[in-house]
Amino acid sequence: MRAALRRAAAAIVCASMAACGGGGSSPAPTPAPAPAAAASVTLSATPATVNVGQQVTLGWSSQNTGAASCTASGAWSGQQSASGTATVTAAAPAAGFGGAPAASISYTLTCGGTAASASVTVNAPAPANLLAITVDAGPAGAGNQVNLPYVSVTVCRPGTSVCATIDHVLVDTGSYGLRLLASTAQALALPAVLAPSGAAAGECGQFIGGHTWGSVVRADVRLGGESAAALPLQLMGDTPGGAAATPAACASIGENIGTLTGLGANGILGVGMLRYDCGAACVSNAIGAAYYSCAASGCVASRMPLASQVSNPVAGFAVDNNGVLLRLPSVGSGGAASVAGSLIFGINTQANNAIAGETTFRADKVGNFTTIYKGVTMSASFIDSGSNGIFFDDDSIAVCEVSTGFYCPPATLALSATTVAADGSAARTIDFSIDNVESLGNGIHVGNVGGPGGSVKTGANNAFDWGLPFFFGRRVFVGMESGAASGYWAY
Repeated sequence: MRAALRRAAAAIVCASMAACGGGGSSPAPTPAPAPAAAASVTLSATPATVNVGQQVTLGWSSQNTGAASCTASGAWSGQQSASGTATVTAAAPAAGFGGAPAASISYTLTCGGTAASASVTVNAPAPANLLAITVDAGPAGAGNQVNLPYVSVTVCRPGTSVCATIDHVLVDTGSYGLRLLASTAQALALPAVLAPSGAAAGECGQFIGGHTWGSVVRADVRLGGESAAALPLQLMGDTPGGAAATPAACASIGENIGTLTGLGANGILGVGMLRYDCGAACVSNAIGAAYYSCAASGCVASRMPLASQVSNPVAGFAVDNNGVLLRLPSVGSGGAASVAGSLIFGINTQANNAIAGETTFRADKVGNFTTIYKGVTMSASFIDSGSNGIFFDDDSIAVCEVSTGFYCPPATLALSATTVAADGSAARTIDFSIDNVESLGNGIHVGNVGGPGGSVKTGANNAFDWGLPFFFGRRVFVGMESGAASGYWAY
């Protein structure tokens, strides 16, 4: 209203001057006010992908909103300054993951009437009964490994928070119990397990490729979200009771593989179908190359009660303790640099470990079943994730000139064999392939390779070792023994 009144007043003045004969130009018009600058808000969130519980950094600024402070909403809340940064913890989406491996959450900031949003992808938390498997080159100093599946294991001094997480521990479905290189757990000062004599207990572990020797100690063991309290385990390379020498009966069983280079790993996680690595036989008898009573002067064979024997950690879980499931992706001809999979605890106890379409094969008391290959029946066959190839005897396949433990066919071989349950209740034909291991590149650590049976035989052509390539592209269950019932495989 004031502007209009002024213009009217100016017109009256001009008209009066003209009537009086005055001259001159009209006054310049008043310029229009400049338009107000647009309001804006920017908001960023990094990193773009996180796990539940990890940190997200938010950064923001606002322009011309007229607001002294801003309001946060969505996956964060509260009053914020007009510009700044903040670190927040990524939470699970309000609606949950709904079985999906990941979901998006959004952060919003409103300043005055202007708002901006930024989103991040949140990975679903791993189930408590799942432990990630990696097949790669192995730990530093172990050389370039092929077909060895690794997990990380956390061990603690019993009842304390004095712990260490040990990476690159080999997952082995062909053995029972946890064995760690002594150097990986030395700082924990784990308490010794005693033999019935009251002296420190030592143990000899027996494997296809050699032996391990060391003391028996106790530790709380955590695998993923599962735990076993005060579990007896072996420290490989330790000196039980101060005894420096490996007993002769133990050293006679192949070479010492209880070293980083001998094992290609920082330890062995034995999750086969037996609960104890010796069992009832060692409870009442002092068996050579098994348990020992040790002092600085040496070790003598000893009995060992079940509660003090190196035992399968899965059997010590409060839940999910009746077996495991291994999942690994398929691997094509030519191999891969690495693959990732899962070790899942329990069978038919959770949504992620239900047998669904797999055939169950009952094993005998030591975990063996039958394989029929080219008309030869091998009743001491087994499935072993700790073997880095499929090992069987076939004189028609060329053996490598350099890697003499493997086959080197001129082209990929497509083969098959029939697996039969130990009690004859199930049978299934298994197709598999054998690549030339020497044609794999230096960066290849995963492949469909195999070799002659050699030391896996328990009699003339009586064993077929279904090593790690058997697991590629399959869900393989290892059912633990229960009372009088033997264990089983399902695949």
